Amino acid sequence: MSDSAPISSESFAIVSGIPAGNSGTGQLVAYLRSSGLRFIDPGRRLDRSDDRSVFQELAFWLREGPRWFVFFCRLWLVRNSGRKVLLLHPQDIGFAATLRIIKFMRGDCWIYLLDSSFFCIRSYNAMPGETSACLRCLSDVNQHAAKVFGCAPFPRQTFAALTFVRKLHGLARSGKVRFLAQNKRQASLAEQQFGGTVPVVGLWTAELERSLIDKTADANRSSSAETAWNIVFHGNDILAKGSRWAFSVARNAPGLKFLFPFKCPPDIKDVPENCDFVEMNWTSGLKEAISGCQVALSPSIWSAPIEGALVKNIKYAPVTAVLENATSFSDEIPADVVLHLANSPEAAARQLIEAVASTKAKETKQKADWFDLFVGENRKFIENVKAEMN
Repeated sequence: MSDSAPISSESFAIVSGIPAGNSGTGQLVAYLRSSGLRFIDPGRRLDRSDDRSVFQELAFWLREGPRWFVFFCRLWLVRNSGRKVLLLHPQDIGFAATLRIIKFMRGDCWIYLLDSSFFCIRSYNAMPGETSACLRCLSDVNQHAAKVFGCAPFPRQTFAALTFVRKLHGLARSGKVRFLAQNKRQASLAEQQFGGTVPVVGLWTAELERSLIDKTADANRSSSAETAWNIVFHGNDILAKGSRWAFSVARNAPGLKFLFPFKCPPDIKDVPENCDFVEMNWTSGLKEAISGCQVALSPSIWSAPIEGALVKNIKYAPVTAVLENATSFSDEIPADVVLHLANSPEAAARQLIEAVASTKAKETKQKADWFDLFVGENRKFIENVKAEMN
């Protein structure tokens, strides 16, 4: 177990189910830790499972018991000191443990929302074969639709997720837990689920700082050579992030060249000839591909909060395209900043063909103003969190 950090003067401590790392949440945790905020979790993934046999349960406590004992001692000290607790990623803290922490803190507990797990057991509320966010379980604490459609919990394959949503709703209604949202659309969903007002505090990480606040960014972009691809998909091969939808768009735009920055999925049959699959990330070629293409595509289907890929696209790409999605952060971005594509792959293909043919980048004053406003508001992320929790 990592050594305890010195007692912080902040009025809250943080419990994260995910350690600092390269994932989106991992980068957030790293940023919060580097800012001197106090964490009282073990500093690595809390692999507590909610579905175990008696023997697995015994093995878990023999292995992890000392860590959890020290952790709950720290939690007891935090509660007795009158400070609050901020929870990150309940799925990896463990649903049962999360509920116990909330009850133990007696109303001094907050959850920073990272995904849609507060109403959707998939965490990413998108369904196979659909081109819009799934809201069937929003405000339905019994998760009837999830049972009917056989939705699998993600990222932890535990059906404690079903009871967690219901119990979390009850605790929220009784005032024992409150929430912080990244953006307005996410706050609206949480308010529909729990009632009351959910503050918006934004999101910022060291990765966003490096990628967006780079004094050479404009110079790099203007000197970037044009690439062989008209459209560059910026994201992983995840249904909710729109990768399969983008394949359909590519089939309907055979005259455009598409780049996907991952291996060709083995389950995809009849891969469109206009699609290239090249494994790369932001520092190994993707930044240059985004800068040199004509349209960067981040078409999240789920109710995505702030996505670093989308903001990077706006910074570096001539044109950024998103999917029409009334519950996503992208819906908060004006049409003179991003191109909002129709949900129909056929209609979206026509829009992209027109966008490429126009060769007109969205280098408007509105785009620059939006970007400056986004950076200005979200760089104050930690101050925003402190203001709400103090």
